[in-house]
Amino acid sequence: MKILTPILALYFLVLFPAVHIAFSGNRFIYEFWPILYFAITLALALVFKRISLQELGFRSIWKALALGALLGMLPVISVPLLDGLLVKAGLSQSELFAGADLRIPDEMGFDMSFSANIFTALIVPFLDQVFVVGLVVNSLLKKQQTGQAIIGGGLIYSLCHFKPSLGNLFLGMISAGLLRATGSIIAPILVHTGFAIAEILIVFQYPRLISILVFFV
Repeated sequence: MKILTPILALYFLVLFPAVHIAFSGNRFIYEFWPILYFAITLALALVFKRISLQELGFRSIWKALALGALLGMLPVISVPLLDGLLVKAGLSQSELFAGADLRIPDEMGFDMSFSANIFTALIVPFLDQVFVVGLVVNSLLKKQQTGQAIIGGGLIYSLCHFKPSLGNLFLGMISAGLLRATGSIIAPILVHTGFAIAEILIVFQYPRLISILVFFV
């Protein structure tokens, strides 16, 4: 895809250093500039017909919707179950989880407003998956074997977020695998949404789990 090279060049070589030099003091731009870029780039590409919704993965909607909704529920359900397991096992009072209830989301960099949570749980996963997985990963790894595409998808996803964490690698691999399996971006979007909601639950309702999951962030 010819438009991919200038899109990625602008993203990595121009905007990334520019934001860190000129906007390091602006929390909103510094944190959300990739999402803003994803939104603007996708909108322009669609308006000028340089790419279609089908090419981005908007197909096989109903099958992918059912699978994505099912898989997306797993991380959400797992949060209270895991917390309950810790309580029943008597581990919730151990030194590892001491002071967990004293953690303040705002001091951890999380916006406590309803609109911010909606943005994090719905808007970010949608734009993130459509751009990184539907556009970038799908274009670069379309002809690769499934295993290579899944591993490569995880690496590209981490690279696009400038954060080589296990969480990003894992989410990228799942997203690439679901895209390859269903041929649709719908399932990856819903799974990402499930993980985003689970993160919100952990931060605001089950803070003791941060002590366990911090290694994956």
